[in-house]
Amino acid sequence: MSSEPIEIGPLSIDRAAAGTATKLAAIVLCLVMVVQVLAVAVLTGGPLPLLSVNEVPTEPDAEAWEDAPTETVSLQNQQMIPPYGGGSVDNVTVQSVTNDTHVAFRMEWEDPTMDTEINEPTAYSDAAAVMLRSGDEPPITMGANGNPVNIWYWRSSWQFSESDPGGDMYTYPHPDNRTKPGQAAGNPLSQSSYTRYGQNYYAMGYGSLTNAETQPVAANGERTDDGWAVVFQREHDASGEYDASFEDGERMYLTYAIWNGSADEANGQKSLSYEFLTLDTEDGTLAKADAGGNGDGSEAESADSGIVASATDSASWLVDAATNWPAAIVLATVAAWLVSYWRKLE
Repeated sequence: MSSEPIEIGPLSIDRAAAGTATKLAAIVLCLVMVVQVLAVAVLTGGPLPLLSVNEVPTEPDAEAWEDAPTETVSLQNQQMIPPYGGGSVDNVTVQSVTNDTHVAFRMEWEDPTMDTEINEPTAYSDAAAVMLRSGDEPPITMGANGNPVNIWYWRSSWQFSESDPGGDMYTYPHPDNRTKPGQAAGNPLSQSSYTRYGQNYYAMGYGSLTNAETQPVAANGERTDDGWAVVFQREHDASGEYDASFEDGERMYLTYAIWNGSADEANGQKSLSYEFLTLDTEDGTLAKADAGGNGDGSEAESADSGIVASATDSASWLVDAATNWPAAIVLATVAAWLVSYWRKLE
């Protein structure tokens, strides 16, 4: 039974049906807004793209590394400046984890010999390094004038040596240890023992390596079944002049180097990567700086990139749809009113 109609120009609207339709439309409006809020929470909240952990580990065998994505980086011999050489290590696998205060990088590579003693003229230590710079991609040549890089360095002899690094090379008796000028001068590379196994350096090109005044980097290595695993860890914030910054969301560029003591690798003779990885300083995601890749498997990498891009585009569309729904709300409300009104008239 209809009540007195409402006349709007040429239209005649049933008052009772309109009242019922308006109530239903209000309910639909509320439901749509609730769904919008829930969708935004699901699509924009939750875990970050890469592993964000409660506590950033310093141990290479910590459980946090089990779920952290891995990148494999190819290494080659150093061939840019004398002394040329190295190249005995083919590749290194790297990972990163982060939280609100710290970031850590893990390196693992094959090395059948454990070289930790440097107490003879022909003895060399296994070692590893990460070179970092935020902002623009730095020159691979350990930076350049005006383009400083931050280098984190670990040496196995610092952590595992059981003898005085000077050994029999400095046995001539002399007062005040003057036959060991490095130790007498406080050279950080000449200590008789170490409590910290990582060193923080700056460089602006080959031959410019400088020990930083501040030493915020912690490093820890351990032998694996077939080589070494090493973790570098640091707080996001550091006060050094050229310390890599993890605070402002800038892209971070990283590259890696390995020294194999049994292959007589030291100084410029090393296995290093000529390609950079990038680190998203907001969520810790590591990725190849060159999206095109190189070498074998480029087609597979391209396919993987396409899948990732497709997933990213889909997620972006969903987020946009969830966060830009004014038109959807209006259309849903109007549709609910019209359907309810016409059904009430039947």
